[in-house]
Amino acid sequence: MVRTIAASLSVALLMALGSGRGAVQAKGADALTGTVHSQAEGKMEGVVVTARAEGAAMAVSVVSDAKGRYRFPRTHVAPGKYTLKIRAAGYDLASPNTVEVSAGKTAALDLTLDAAKDPSTQLTSADWLNLVGGTEAQKFSAQKVVVSCTYCHSLERILKSRHNAEQFVAVINRMQDYFGDGSMVSTEGRGRARVLSQAEKDANHKNPNWGFYPPTDKKKLGEYLASINQSGGRALPKAVASLPRPKGKETRVIVTTWDQPRKDTVSHDSDVDQQGRLWYTDQSDYYLGYLDQKTGTFKEWPLPKAQHHEFGGGSDVQVGLDGTIYTVVTHDDAQGHFGLPYYFDPKTEKGDWMTVPPKTGFGQFLAMDKAGFIYVGEGKFDPKTKGLVDRFPWRSDPSLPKGTHFGYEAGVDSLGNWYITDFSANLIVRVDAKMKAVTLHEVPTKDSLPRRGRMDSQDRFWFGEYFGDKIGMFDTKTKTFKEWTAPKWTAPYTASVPNKKGHVFAPSNSSDRVFRLDPKTGEVLAYLMPTMNFDTKQVSIDPLSGTAAIFANTRNAQIVRVEPID
Repeated sequence: MVRTIAASLSVALLMALGSGRGAVQAKGADALTGTVHSQAEGKMEGVVVTARAEGAAMAVSVVSDAKGRYRFPRTHVAPGKYTLKIRAAGYDLASPNTVEVSAGKTAALDLTLDAAKDPSTQLTSADWLNLVGGTEAQKFSAQKVVVSCTYCHSLERILKSRHNAEQFVAVINRMQDYFGDGSMVSTEGRGRARVLSQAEKDANHKNPNWGFYPPTDKKKLGEYLASINQSGGRALPKAVASLPRPKGKETRVIVTTWDQPRKDTVSHDSDVDQQGRLWYTDQSDYYLGYLDQKTGTFKEWPLPKAQHHEFGGGSDVQVGLDGTIYTVVTHDDAQGHFGLPYYFDPKTEKGDWMTVPPKTGFGQFLAMDKAGFIYVGEGKFDPKTKGLVDRFPWRSDPSLPKGTHFGYEAGVDSLGNWYITDFSANLIVRVDAKMKAVTLHEVPTKDSLPRRGRMDSQDRFWFGEYFGDKIGMFDTKTKTFKEWTAPKWTAPYTASVPNKKGHVFAPSNSSDRVFRLDPKTGEVLAYLMPTMNFDTKQVSIDPLSGTAAIFANTRNAQIVRVEPID
């Protein structure tokens, strides 16, 4: 069954999707404005203010400037009644939070903030890690593990628990009962966690380790978690937060969020087409969908279901040159959750499996070369025949150093050569398209775990250094790396290609921020997202503006558009 759902998007915002700075800054362009202040700080910079119209499935957020002023441009807020929310660690909104916006007039509402009744609910995992005790290695065991405690939820629930070390082992076992790419239900009641099969649960419980890279001893992890939580009468840290609020250029942004139709959606991946539609899957349910920004409409189609898996769904998404949508879907002929490649034609609204050898799996991630060939794991597929045309199991190459090699995501340069993040070996692996020879390039920061990223039109491979707290780039022409440092414990997950201004976006799922890097100057801005439990695995540049970033928020079942206005 096909589902088409409107997202209550204002006509004004539709006009703004292709607009730039001029439209936002024009005289009299504000639909709603005011100042944010508190007794403790006076006028406050860096407060995220979110406006949602009555009954709307979307919201718009702005950030107060150095004078404490917030501005909602008329291009993004249509006439109507709005409810306002704020995000500023340590503060709650005390003043009235509803306002009527009229056509042709600028509504005004000053916001007063009081000290938060429970500031602990406002801290991110990065905040907690900067506040609690423990060695670097101990903190590493809580966050820098695949899959870590902070991958599916924040550290808040751990810090507020009273479990002792022995009890934490049982808690860790229970956490292993859930699918690693799921998510806790967020503070907004969105998201989903799936329970694994009994056989998988039994195997995990027998395993003395937590996570698979690096394997982390459950007992030692339990001892550390019990040393920082509220067991033994220990109190929470008194400090409110460690990461600063936005300031300066970081306040010059508009964030638009659309609620996905199914509030339990877990979209691990997404990609945007030339019409500005963001395509997404659900990694633990069988459907494919998109958000059309121009109409504010979601549309979804069912994917074929496997019969012999506990649950399944679609993984990575790649929009082909002709608009065909490619993904990977759980399949009975593939042993693991990440099944076989599948394609969908938006024109006919029909899909089918791509042609693969029997009993063959390919992995979850996709890439595309300039000719439109689709790469799935170690396989190359013809977009016309939808068949496998080449394959190279690079992990069997004798040139690889001894040890574990885990190929994560690939990018393809203009000559058809593959570049793969081998995060367990801290490598970018080059696979020559013609000779099939493997060349290894070590990421400069040791044990940085290069995770996900994309190849740009200049043959530069951009990626997140999840363990290194850095954004990385490998220039495939000069065979050189560049790295840019993000704040401690922020764990950039991936990186976008540069937008038309040359800026690159990288998400930090442990600090609820999206970084914007200017490679020319080295400037790294941190845009604070309006919702807690932020998480995204893949970032695209919105073609409607050429400068905004757009992606799915995995934990909150939302589509998010981050629009810089400087």
